[in-house]
Amino acid sequence: MADQHNIFIPHRHEDDQLVGELKNLLRRHGAEVRDSSITSKTPNNAKAPGYIKDLLADHIRWAGKIIVIISPDTKNHPWVDWEVEYANRFGDKRIIGVWAPGTEPGDMPAALEDYADAIVNWDGPAILDAIDGADNWTDPDGGRAPEMVIARARC
Repeated sequence: MADQHNIFIPHRHEDDQLVGELKNLLRRHGAEVRDSSITSKTPNNAKAPGYIKDLLADHIRWAGKIIVIISPDTKNHPWVDWEVEYANRFGDKRIIGVWAPGTEPGDMPAALEDYADAIVNWDGPAILDAIDGADNWTDPDGGRAPEMVIARARC
């Protein structure tokens, strides 16, 4: 039986195709994925920021893992940063960044630099290791990421 993971995937709608590709990649490597992400296939059609936050908060609280697709479109996007920051409020949310194909180290959203538990390249086993608790940090090509000083603590 495959491992089951409840995930939420912060991303930009320009990267909706990558959401499907990521879930398929995880399935090919034995993970059963239940996803609460909002995509163009499951739009919220909301305009009011407070309502959007309430809707996203429900989806994030449900998920055990937050997998952020890192792309040029996610850097400096306020909703992606808000989703990561909100997820960090909970002690039970594992926050993982996944480099989309063709990204550069400078494409990482600021909130991931502050709150990620792992950052890995677009590789099924690497992503599953991060989901399962490995605190791996790689660059977009899968090499070891440069060391960073990150001031954070979880109680």
